[in-house]
Amino acid sequence: MATKTGLLLDPTNTADTDTATTDTIDTTGPSGSVMIVGVGGQGVIMASNILADVCLANGLDVKNSEVHGMSQRGGSVTCQVRFGPEVHSTLMEPGTGDFVIAFEWAEALRWFNFLAPQGILITSSQRIIPPAALSDHQTGRFDYPLDGWSDPRALVVDALGLAEEAGDVRAASTVLLGLLSTRMPFPVKSWHEALQRWVPTKAIQANQRSFELGREWQPAAEVLTVTKPPRPAELTTKFSVEVEASWCKGAACSICVDVCPERVFVMGPESFAVPARAHSCTGCSLCMKLCPDFAIEVTAVDAGEPVAGASGTQHEEDQHG
Repeated sequence: MATKTGLLLDPTNTADTDTATTDTIDTTGPSGSVMIVGVGGQGVIMASNILADVCLANGLDVKNSEVHGMSQRGGSVTCQVRFGPEVHSTLMEPGTGDFVIAFEWAEALRWFNFLAPQGILITSSQRIIPPAALSDHQTGRFDYPLDGWSDPRALVVDALGLAEEAGDVRAASTVLLGLLSTRMPFPVKSWHEALQRWVPTKAIQANQRSFELGREWQPAAEVLTVTKPPRPAELTTKFSVEVEASWCKGAACSICVDVCPERVFVMGPESFAVPARAHSCTGCSLCMKLCPDFAIEVTAVDAGEPVAGASGTQHEEDQHG
């Protein structure tokens, strides 16, 4: 389905869409494709359902597809909503999207190529740093894409800040839906009715306020900068790691070698685990928690002396007396 520039409303139009009815919508005309992207837990699927609901309420055919396999682990989630008088395919091709709505900055960059030349990218400036992007777990240093990226088709919104102003940071996605509603030819009443149907009752007020803040948003005269989360302070506490060799099963177990995220342990020549990179230990204590023989002790140290009561975790026999 080819995109139509007529779908994109003029944001400077001051017509009162609050009083519009479905009779004012040309149901033989509006058609288009919207991609909504983010990470697990940001409300991508609910947002796509709200948009699909709005389209259906205005007499259009709608196809809604979603990919959310890793959503529970903070993985990428994508939805494609295609609408028009008649829609035959659920999927759009790269370069054909009227809108790409991104709830997270890296996802905006990842899916930007789906935007049509005349399309609009609406993205949150929120950055969610995945563990795999951390190049150093001790200092919190991370590798993240293109701080200075910009494009004339992009509207970068501090959706998280606006949602916090509305009373619930979880409504950041609704801020972007509010902005999207000002660029689409559907009456605002349809959007509010869809919100009522899809948003839980206890969260509806914050989402309605977020939606209105999104509708009121205007791009600043200067170029917006991407909101960066604070980097974790460098760990000041160091940790000692000791292995009781007589208790260790060595290669017959090797759990500590396999699970340590910092690769502290190696299998020594005498067939028991050796903390060869103890200086890299961050104190997560996974090794101590999972060792079936309680052979590992992780202790916080200060100036070379153990800190009383500052062990990374307690052994199971300590926890149960």
